[in-house]
Amino acid sequence: MKPFVKYISEKMILRLHAYRLYCIRVILASIFIFPLISSAQIDFGKSYVNISKPTSGTVEPGDILEIRASISIRSGTYDSCRFQDNIPTGTTFISGTLRILTNEGKIFRQYTDAQYDASNDAGWISGTAVTINLGTNAASNPATHVRRGRLRNTYKPLVGNNASIVVASYRVTVTAAIGSIINTGGGNITYGNNTFTFPSNPVAIYTNYGMCSNSVGTNSIGTEFNGTFGSGPTRNRGTSVNVPLGYTYSIFTNNGPNDFYYGIANNTSTQLAYTTSNSWAKPDNSSPTHRVFNLWDVIGDHTGATNPLLGNPAADTVANNNAGYMLIVNAAYRIDSAFQQTISNLCPNTYYEISCWMRNICSKCGCDSNGVWATGSGYIPTALNDSAGVQPNITFEVDNVDYYTTGNIPYTGQWVKKGFVYKTGPAQNSFVLKFFNNAPGGGGNDWALDDISVATCLPNMSYSPTITPNVCRGNALTIYDTVRSYFNNYTEYKWQRSTNNGISWADVTSPTTATPVLNGSTYQFISSYTIPSANTNAADSGNLYRLVVATTTTNLSDANCRSTDPTTIVTLNTLNCDPVLDMKLISFNGNVTNKKAMLQWSTTDERNVVYELEKSSDGINFSVITTINGYGNNRNYYYYTDPAIITQKIYYRLKVRTPDNKSFYSRILLLSESAKEFSFVSVINPFRYTLSFDIS
Repeated sequence: MKPFVKYISEKMILRLHAYRLYCIRVILASIFIFPLISSAQIDFGKSYVNISKPTSGTVEPGDILEIRASISIRSGTYDSCRFQDNIPTGTTFISGTLRILTNEGKIFRQYTDAQYDASNDAGWISGTAVTINLGTNAASNPATHVRRGRLRNTYKPLVGNNASIVVASYRVTVTAAIGSIINTGGGNITYGNNTFTFPSNPVAIYTNYGMCSNSVGTNSIGTEFNGTFGSGPTRNRGTSVNVPLGYTYSIFTNNGPNDFYYGIANNTSTQLAYTTSNSWAKPDNSSPTHRVFNLWDVIGDHTGATNPLLGNPAADTVANNNAGYMLIVNAAYRIDSAFQQTISNLCPNTYYEISCWMRNICSKCGCDSNGVWATGSGYIPTALNDSAGVQPNITFEVDNVDYYTTGNIPYTGQWVKKGFVYKTGPAQNSFVLKFFNNAPGGGGNDWALDDISVATCLPNMSYSPTITPNVCRGNALTIYDTVRSYFNNYTEYKWQRSTNNGISWADVTSPTTATPVLNGSTYQFISSYTIPSANTNAADSGNLYRLVVATTTTNLSDANCRSTDPTTIVTLNTLNCDPVLDMKLISFNGNVTNKKAMLQWSTTDERNVVYELEKSSDGINFSVITTINGYGNNRNYYYYTDPAIITQKIYYRLKVRTPDNKSFYSRILLLSESAKEFSFVSVINPFRYTLSFDIS
């Protein structure tokens, strides 16, 4: 379906222009060795698949990796072909895994471990050295245990009618410890008198945290419209400086973007058959076709989609002149970068979620080992109900080290979020992020990328006893904040106050170090601050208080590296608690009758007072439901029935005030439609000197 082009590896030390000279030398050497084949071409790539984490993850101790070396022959014949490698340090070989695979990962040939066993097959391991003599065509110099074989573009496993991709593979178990680096690169392919050596490929053994369990901070990626690729009126946006030279920009045509090309668009339909519908047949044999290669999905970008899994429909560039863009990559067997960017202004010793949204965009782009395409008769599928062929598999690389792979991304017709959590070093404030193709071939491997993000994993913060505490004027008040995080590195904190509605903040405590305690699956600590009586006067009502936390003392002083609850802030409410004349509130009670709250209270010696009955569903945020003027007698009784039906716990309190705004509150009543046993509503724990709690 997609013609192959010359292999160029982004992971090679050679620069692009030097590699082109190398390619010329290889071709000239091939002509010299095989004078009858003037157009011979052979290309290489090496990758790995984390068998233990097929749907994404980092590499951890005990994981099984399948090392894959791809050899693609676009044309010509090559004799004396062999793959050699050494088992990576920090891993152990898994017996019985020497194989030749198709580029879709199916087993094409299975070898034993010994060279001179009864089978005398073409693959073996001696110590840590792996050897596979290549060439499986029984009628044309096949490989044996003592002879290197022949590869030709017309030999199986085929990709179409004129190309062959052979994948030599073996599996290992990771034994290196967390924090180590292993190298899945190296090894070589020998063909004739030529040897191609694969470049180094360091892989981090790194804890698989998944993605942030709490909320995330602001996206720090900065480039490409903060990872969204922007928006605009035209279907094709234009090139990106973040896509390396290994890929070439292309607009959407009947047969493009092709292998090693990319596009940035808001509609993936073809140039000559513009459409916003994804309901055309697959293959779409219209003339001209609406689908790239007659097969690609016709979709829009992901940013701001109502349903993040479905994404946005293909943009109508006539009716909508500002639709969002996405990056579309047509990858193949080359292991190279499709996106890279230096991320700056990061915070040291901080966990970041590195993520993006991806989508496999071709459901029938596969080709089996017989050269039959997924749309043809007799196609051997790679999996049930999935004929997408080589599924995209992307590696996330940080500072030239692999940290995470997406696993194979099957075709589902939906977007999927992929990512992991990375911790910056003690003094690290930047890194280079790259997304690499890690799949071993073409015939599929077509994917869309959008909404790239590098964002801080934030802790959860919860204030108590309420975010709107009341305090009698001139009295001290203690407030609390419970800080919870999946990670235990948020240890530094301080309290701050704002007297101008949050425009500016001033420290009211010095930086302090906490010791988070594991509580279930999260680490937590509780901080308290006592607002002194000097700051609870009438003029202080409305002052704001907050806790800020960070991973280091330096980060605590940096507004960009510390964290606080972005929406919840403590607002102080000071009350005049002077006695309301000589009036006394003797009782305030309630019960539920016919699912309605019946409230009653009694007073004595009241003079010119007003009662405001307040109601709350959470015991924190109250609102007035009725106002009743006092009778003014020596002894008074009041009754009120809330007309609302009680279906859950409801809280009531009574505010007593005078015309000159002197006031006080009653105790809080908790009523429920059914009887409730004695229980603790909240307990501030752990505690140091005083245990604070509410009971029901």
